[in-house]
Amino acid sequence: MRSAPVTTAEPDASGGRAAFWPPCWRCRWSQPCWSPVACLSRSGITRLAAEIGGFLGAIAWAAPRFLGFAVLRSFLVAASHSRTVMIASLLCIPMNAGLNWILVFGHLGAPALGIAGSGCATAMIQWAMFSGLGFYALAAPSLARYRMRPAWRGWDEIGHILRLGLPIGGILGLEIGVFATTGILMGLLGADALGAHQLVMNCISVIFMIPLGIAQAATVRVAGALGSGAPAAARRAASVALALGVSYMAIMALVLVSARRTIAGIYVDIDVPANSGLIGIAFYLLAIAAVFQIFDGVQAIAAGALRGYRDTTVPLLLAVIGYWGVGFAGGWLLAFPAGYGPVGLWSGLALGLTAVALMLSLRLRACAGAAMTPRLGRSVGGVFVRNAPL
Repeated sequence: MRSAPVTTAEPDASGGRAAFWPPCWRCRWSQPCWSPVACLSRSGITRLAAEIGGFLGAIAWAAPRFLGFAVLRSFLVAASHSRTVMIASLLCIPMNAGLNWILVFGHLGAPALGIAGSGCATAMIQWAMFSGLGFYALAAPSLARYRMRPAWRGWDEIGHILRLGLPIGGILGLEIGVFATTGILMGLLGADALGAHQLVMNCISVIFMIPLGIAQAATVRVAGALGSGAPAAARRAASVALALGVSYMAIMALVLVSARRTIAGIYVDIDVPANSGLIGIAFYLLAIAAVFQIFDGVQAIAAGALRGYRDTTVPLLLAVIGYWGVGFAGGWLLAFPAGYGPVGLWSGLALGLTAVALMLSLRLRACAGAAMTPRLGRSVGGVFVRNAPL
């Protein structure tokens, strides 16, 4: 689907970047200056801000579903029912496309809601996916042994789940947060920068689904091997998962570099002169994305394997350092004080992902080595437990 030409806000006499950055900082702390809509409104891109506000207002209804679906998806993957999750997702793709076609453009008698219609369609599909997986979890005979017991019998597990789950959620929040904040800062650099950012983010998000799946498989395989008392098999599973992820992301990096015109042409008409600014920025961002794709896959899979070793707290601390201390801070410095704009923001992301990938890889190596050394760890109830912190 081709998009209409993208318009940009008028820069001031100080030259482009300065026109967008200061308004967000000058607002009072009592105002929601860090929301995407508020920042874009203060930057003069009022029409874009209104459209984004409508989309966010519609898709917010999917938030409860997102939480429930995340729980069901992880549960089914751990119970070796990942195929069900894949089938549900594949079935919802054409349904999502159809609902977007109806609600965005106003077909079949429905009102044309524009971008807000896309948010409504996505929210409806997400609720359908949650309901479908929930029905399957209740109806599948092979899952009967996992179904709810009286509530009082599960209190002992709540502490264990929170100790493992909260740091995992923290890592995901840190990663998503740094990309979301980068998107907000892109809006301060103009509509072309924001459009290019969204174009490339949409592309690499699809690519990232494969290493994300490999990471979940690594969690299950590593935990299963450790529970069986086979630490060598656990280390082998982690190594194979990393090798698969690196190989796949290396291929995708070549695709991003060699097919950048084709990729951009999926989203916008590259022959329209009004889109030249967006296309030029997108080409630079695709090149940067190609560089950090491998590290992005490594950090995701390493984090997944570490969950199999029940190691989540230290990776959370490493993620704080890498995503925000290196990635966000570096991107901000390169984009604004150094004046590199969108390229600087994405270069910071690349540095952050690289730092996290290296640190988590070293941590995974340490945990795998500890599991192989009896004096550093032991098996308790089929679960590997370190004798001392690494």
